Amino acid sequence: MTGGGPVTLLTGATGFLGSALAARLLAQGRTVRCVVRGASADERTRRLRAALRVTGARGASRAEGISSAEGLCPGEGLCPGEGLSPGEWENVDVVPGDLSQERLGLPRGRFEALVDGVTDIVHCGARVTMALPYGALHDANVRATEELLGLAEAGGARFVHVSSMAAVAHRLTGEPFELLDPVSGGYGQSKWSADRLVSVAHQEKRVRAVILRPGRVTADSRTGRSNPDDLMERVVRMCAVLGAAPRLDTRVRLSPVDWVARLMIRLAGDDTLHGRAYHVVSDRSMPWSSVTAALRAAGHAVRELPYAEWRSLAVTAGRDHAEAARVAHALPADGLVLDERAASRPARARRDLAADFPEPPEPEALLRDTLAAWGRTGQLPTAFGSPAGAPRPGHGGDR
Repeated sequence: MTGGGPVTLLTGATGFLGSALAARLLAQGRTVRCVVRGASADERTRRLRAALRVTGARGASRAEGISSAEGLCPGEGLCPGEGLSPGEWENVDVVPGDLSQERLGLPRGRFEALVDGVTDIVHCGARVTMALPYGALHDANVRATEELLGLAEAGGARFVHVSSMAAVAHRLTGEPFELLDPVSGGYGQSKWSADRLVSVAHQEKRVRAVILRPGRVTADSRTGRSNPDDLMERVVRMCAVLGAAPRLDTRVRLSPVDWVARLMIRLAGDDTLHGRAYHVVSDRSMPWSSVTAALRAAGHAVRELPYAEWRSLAVTAGRDHAEAARVAHALPADGLVLDERAASRPARARRDLAADFPEPPEPEALLRDTLAAWGRTGQLPTAFGSPAGAPRPGHGGDR
């Protein structure tokens, strides 16, 4: 590592959002010290390279005017597989650390040295699962936050806490920095607790902190790189695979990862915005019927079924195909709501950034181009193991 500019300590860099944040920080000329879990230096480096290979830093600064009107890759920054340049890799410092372990699993001296020369700590790492209770998530999501706050205090670094909308009680539509209303569910409770730690540390003037709360983070608007853990995107692909879509009375909100990362870095870099919390979600949405229409326009013969019948179809497919089984297991029995916080808006970011607020892409155009990218990269087959455009068994080749 050689860089001479500002240094950011980043957790979660191998994740979907964390790798996008790393790319944007590198595009700013920063040195990024990435905390990565792994048994050896080679394993940690391989994991980070794999995450950044499909994200990359080149193009992050060129794609400021994010738009899907001209397609995803040409002229819009990074295409899948481009990765980082050798010069950018010189500004990456891979350090060991496991959020689930005390002091990230490091000896005290090595842990404390993580903050040497660091101007900012961006804490994006977390254990994300809705299936476990609070106790099972406490170490990775709460204790690690407390320990990183201690590092920030000792080193005088700014603290950027990438939290979650899950930390906010459903009745709240605003963006409170201090959360007083408890939430349900182990994951939400762990993020609520972490937010409280951050807010108290800031109010006690131990750190300068900002809290950024993303909701659902969806595919990159430039490359179509999808979120492997997002149920909505997996349901969309399942519709193409099954040749059927459920009838849903829900809206869909797309917050592409590159737009989320861009807005987060803009908010994190302004000292005047510290001491506040921001909802980092698109305020544009579309009805679920637009998804079905987009699949048909992309050449997929998709029939509409009642939700229970469609779910049964997915469960049946899951008996033979692992991906279908994973999706079917996550489907609720009594209906699917894909935008549970329809009233939430990035109101504070719009107000505070004013003309510097980056407008999110229009959802219909974004979905159209994302489906096209998925088709090109094999992420949207028309049947298990079949490329887009291949006839589905029993359906022939026409629409």
